[in-house]
Amino acid sequence: MIKVVIVDDEPKLRQGLQTLIPWESVGFTVAAAAGNGREALKIIKEEAPEVVIADIRMPVMDGLQLIEHLRAAGHNMQFIILSGYADFEYAKQAIKYGVVGYLLKPVNIGEMLATLKLVRGRIEEEKQKRKSPQAETLDRDLYLHRLLVPQEKPGETIKPGAGIGQPELLWSSYEVVVIVPRVPEADLPDALNRLAAGLKALAEERNMGAVTVISPHVVLLLNTPLRGSQRRDHLYSEIRNIASGIRFVAATGGAVTEARHIYNSYAKAREAAKLSFFSDRDRLLEPEYPPVCPPVPTGLPEERNEEPMRDLILRLYYCLDVGNKDMVAPLLHEAAAVYCRQRQDEDYVKQAFFFLCNGIIHKLAAASRLEGKETEKVSHFLNGIYQHDRLQKLIEDIRRFLLDFVEESETQGKELEFKRMIDFIHKHYAEDLKLSTLAGLLNYSTPYLGQLFRNKTGEYFNTYLDKVRIQKAKELLAQGMKVYEVAEQVGYTSVNYFFSKFKRYEGRSPSDYKNP
Repeated sequence: MIKVVIVDDEPKLRQGLQTLIPWESVGFTVAAAAGNGREALKIIKEEAPEVVIADIRMPVMDGLQLIEHLRAAGHNMQFIILSGYADFEYAKQAIKYGVVGYLLKPVNIGEMLATLKLVRGRIEEEKQKRKSPQAETLDRDLYLHRLLVPQEKPGETIKPGAGIGQPELLWSSYEVVVIVPRVPEADLPDALNRLAAGLKALAEERNMGAVTVISPHVVLLLNTPLRGSQRRDHLYSEIRNIASGIRFVAATGGAVTEARHIYNSYAKAREAAKLSFFSDRDRLLEPEYPPVCPPVPTGLPEERNEEPMRDLILRLYYCLDVGNKDMVAPLLHEAAAVYCRQRQDEDYVKQAFFFLCNGIIHKLAAASRLEGKETEKVSHFLNGIYQHDRLQKLIEDIRRFLLDFVEESETQGKELEFKRMIDFIHKHYAEDLKLSTLAGLLNYSTPYLGQLFRNKTGEYFNTYLDKVRIQKAKELLAQGMKVYEVAEQVGYTSVNYFFSKFKRYEGRSPSDYKNP
């Protein structure tokens, strides 16, 4: 009889399955039942069933988590999933884990019996395979998985030759290399199979070691350490030839001298692979390989702080608004340096740049830079941020895209720059605007720009700004706004200061102007 364990958090359903299905008539017997995945792990360890029937949604540990845990631990049993939800996304996830059946609740007895017959056929087929020459390969994969993935008990490790044993894997040293395909999820199984097949042929031909797959990695266990950059570069080149167009990341976890430490090399290789986004070129990444990030600008705080990000958004917006293209790339590199200093991972950095770009684009759109017909283009660009696999390339693409939002024209001398400066003042008069800010954006010294401004307008910068503010204040007062509201709207934080400025330029107070 084929042993079955039922896992479901509904006692009535567990009892119903045990009593309503004629198990023995189709060659099965229910060995035990459990209320959640964690409880099932203990039972499965004791009973060693060949089939597990599990609910997809349970407290503590659900069905998919249970299957993932058992697969990672090297168990080769058959799985049937039960679900009260006709959810295709769950079904896809279940299929990825090699689930035989996906049945909706309430369970139809006929469908269950048909699925059990299918499972029995698979089990019998597997038993026939174990008698064939391919059995050795299956055993080796299982053993490799147990070496690479820590067991359930933290202190428990697999000794060389223990359990199913593989004496031919008793080497003097070991080094794990992981290869991660950078492909859409739907294409991942095919990419893993192609890479694994090519690497197995290479490993057998060169007597390099062993190859297995632990999604999303192809794992190459080397029997000789990769000493020196030349050997690492050569191996990377061979992997690239095998990949034949498949984009991938490859990383090593370093050498270990005992089989019980192989999982340490595997863990380090996985962590190194995560740094590929920050690397500067294609290469075999290493555990101590530092991410390539721009230099951290001086004066940035040590602790995590969102204020620098808000400041960067404003500075980038101002640069784009006045047409200073040269400052865009340095400011984007400054943002990247902040994220790197905070030791953020790839997903965080992409999300941060998404929000940074979104904030700038919204500001540009508010200034009528973005037309309605460009919405689809913006959406495509923002979503594309998550598809990048190199930080440097992401920064360059962001720079190019943002520059599309400013007028592309050749420099027309100081007249054009001056016109931009005047337009800028009229748009941003209500902000804390300073001549030094404009000087920095236009790459002029503050004294020089001040002199240029006076020559063109006949006014000092602050006088011109005050007159723009007072003119706007007169319009708002005429609309009936209160004096203190107008002062705030036009950029004066002090009402008394606003009074004095207004009286200076208009010869009467704001109140008198409002109520003549």
